[in-house]
Amino acid sequence: MDSIIRYISILELIPIEPKLGISTTDILEKLEEKGFLVSLRNLQRDLVALAKHYPITCNDKVRPHRWCFASDYQGSFAAMDASSAVSTILVNEYLLGIMPVPLLSQLSPQLNRAKSFIQSHSDSTYVNWLEKVKIVPDGKVLVPAYIDPKIWFTVCEAIMSNKALDVIYTSHAKDKIQSFILHPYGLMIRKSATYVLGSYNDYDDVRQYALHRFTSLKLSSSDFRPNISFSLQRYIDAGESGVKYSDESIHLVALINRSLAKRLGETKLSATQAILETESKEWFLLRAVIPDDRDTRSWLLGQGASVIVREPISLREELLKEVASIAELSESLRGLKHI
Repeated sequence: MDSIIRYISILELIPIEPKLGISTTDILEKLEEKGFLVSLRNLQRDLVALAKHYPITCNDKVRPHRWCFASDYQGSFAAMDASSAVSTILVNEYLLGIMPVPLLSQLSPQLNRAKSFIQSHSDSTYVNWLEKVKIVPDGKVLVPAYIDPKIWFTVCEAIMSNKALDVIYTSHAKDKIQSFILHPYGLMIRKSATYVLGSYNDYDDVRQYALHRFTSLKLSSSDFRPNISFSLQRYIDAGESGVKYSDESIHLVALINRSLAKRLGETKLSATQAILETESKEWFLLRAVIPDDRDTRSWLLGQGASVIVREPISLREELLKEVASIAELSESLRGLKHI
């Protein structure tokens, strides 16, 4: 048993290419810090033995020789370094605002390992890493809706094994509770909500069902009805996930202020974007081909007075009407008081 634990400890010290490998003496030193008493000669034999079962290579062109995993290694071992640890923690922090809790819980082992690495170097420069690197979302991120872990795991099982589900669902649109057989074809996480894509009962059309609105579900005794023509990627590309208004793209022409022009110069609105100078030093002309969907309108409205749409005329009038409607509604509800 001691040998097995030592082998695992050795593997966890070896980095993956192209990172610089670790020398035998460094491995020996770190093993001793963990309480292992092993000679350099025995450690060399251990490494040779492990190399027979794992993609471990020794770079004998440098002194001292260094050991590392092959760059395509996909296993759970391999050394954690500062960059990997911080990346793991930041990814988890980012996903907190997007992914359902049951899915995030499956990442706990990697997260705990990353945190342990940072904490184990409390006497080094790594101790302040987490105070020096933060993720700031661009725009308001809603708190993810609660999803029952049992429902999450049952849905995943059904999708992976092609099983139908007996569900009780609270319809947001119809404002009522429905019971039906769901044939799930995929999962889609969009912003702060997770959706099951599938067909219900004997209907063939694919719809989105918010996972947090399932009151209960279980694997069904009914046969699963596959949809060979359905592709999750094609569904997304077609704009269904973003409430697409038309198949035609919008050829946007708009005036944008200097601040927005700088931002779009670094993070483009689309690959076709072009920003041109105008007679004014404070305003620029933006041209871009973008999807005709709800996200496009939300983005344009969210920029406020930083963007003035010129074309298409229909979009310009639509946005101006929306702004006028907000102003009118705000005025009409001025006297409304809470109960």
